[in-house]
This record gives sequence, structure tokens and C-alpha cells, in this order.
Amino acid sequence: MHLIDVVADTSMESILSFIENEIAAYQTKYIILSFQENVKDTERKKIVEMIKNHFDIFIVLRSDIPKDQQRIEEYFSYGVHGIYFDTIPNKYAKEDIEIMTFATELFPRGWVFANTRNIESMIEVLLALRIIPVLLESDTALVKFIKSHTGFSKISQKLIKSVPLLDEKQDCYSLTDKIKIKMLLESLNLRQKLMIKNIDESFNSSGL
Repeated sequence: MHLIDVVADTSMESILSFIENEIAAYQTKYIILSFQENVKDTERKKIVEMIKNHFDIFIVLRSDIPKDQQRIEEYFSYGVHGIYFDTIPNKYAKEDIEIMTFATELFPRGWVFANTRNIESMIEVLLALRIIPVLLESDTALVKFIKSHTGFSKISQKLIKSVPLLDEKQDCYSLTDKIKIKMLLESLNLRQKLMIKNIDESFNSSGL
């Protein structure tokens, strides 16, 4: 997992350097951002924007499942492409499912992830919600089960061949793959700009 844990005093130079090293070493096409609570929302947005200015790479935010939908909108406004709910419950509560379902309505299909305890029943709940399961422990058989599941085929139609988080095996990317990734990034970024503008206007009109 290509994870960057950002605290208030993390320099932009160190973040960019980390990503550059990950790309050079693993040919990764995505990174996971995790922000500590002492990092302000304005700083989070600046960090995501700076990463996008330097790299053609997918950015996934790691977070607990928040208590309300507004936090999901705030996460989306950072400019990240996807969200990874890293809470590991024995069973998802009704409130958790409602929050995660809202995330699937806001983020592009295939870019909402959630952790499981490698339990098939939990995996099937997530797939039914169009959320990609993330395994707590590596399990080739479970990865195969997920990828062959009819629910997964409805989620991942437009994903690149290496699914972040679910299957971290990195393949070599052809020129065609790189062009497709570039086009997908441009499409996601344009979609975000339009939606973020609407979210910001909604926040401003409500005095938030």
C-alpha cells in the first residue's frame, strides 16, 4: 500500500519526494493519503492540488467512517479521486452503510473502498453496495472470489487493470494503458471541478 500519513508539519517536498520514489520503485499509479486531525481542510486541499500538478496519479483518501454525510462532501472537496474506509468492524452498522452508500453516490463508481475481516458475508455486503472490499490479510483465493463475483463486475467496468488496494500486484503498463490512465484522470478531474464547485456553493449558502 502506497500510504502517506500527513501531519501538520509534513513538508510538501517530502510528500512529493515520497511519491516520486514510489513511482520509480513500483510503477504505482495511485497513492493513499491519510491526514491527521491537526491538518486543516484548506491545507488538505492544497496538498491534493500540488500532487495533481506534479503527477498523473490517482489519489485515494484513507479515513474512518464519519458520523455524517457532510464530512463525505468535505472529503470529496479535497479533490481526491476515491475514498478508503479503513474502519474494521465485526459487522457494519446501519449508520455506517448509509454513510458509505452516500459516498458511492458522490465518488465515481469503483473508487469507494472499505476494509473487511476477510469474511465473505461482509465482502458480499460491500459488493452489493458497489464498494470494493479491501482484505485485512492477503488472500489470493478471496481476491479471485471478489473479482469473479457478479457484484464486482458491476463496479469495476472502467477501472484500470490493477485495482488499487484489492490487488496490489503491479503489472507493466503499455503506452495504451498510460494513455487510458491519462484520459481517465482528466475525466475524473473535470468531473470533480464541476461537483466541487457545487458543493462549495452549497457550503457557502448554508454559512458553513
